[in-house]
Amino acid sequence: MGPLRKLYNIIIYIYSSANYIKEFKTLAGRIIPLNNRTRWNSWYLMLVVAIEKAGAIDTYLKNNFTLLEKDYLYLSDWD
Repeated sequence: MGPLRKLYNIIIYIYSSANYIKEFKTLAGRIIPLNNRTRWNSWYLMLVVAIEKAGAIDTYLKNNFTLLEKDYLYLSDWD
């Protein structure tokens, strides 16, 4: 599974619960926009925010490692 799929899975996980959204928003100060089929640049916008909030994503993954272990983004995935 590549890094884009891992990131997508993480974002879907965050959006799956209001508590997860609140926890991530507390860490990052905002939520990562989810891609959609009707906006051609939605993947781009998702990636731009994810890169800006890479530290918050990493902290969130470490806090929830047991649930997101298969989608953990290692440093090599960001290259």
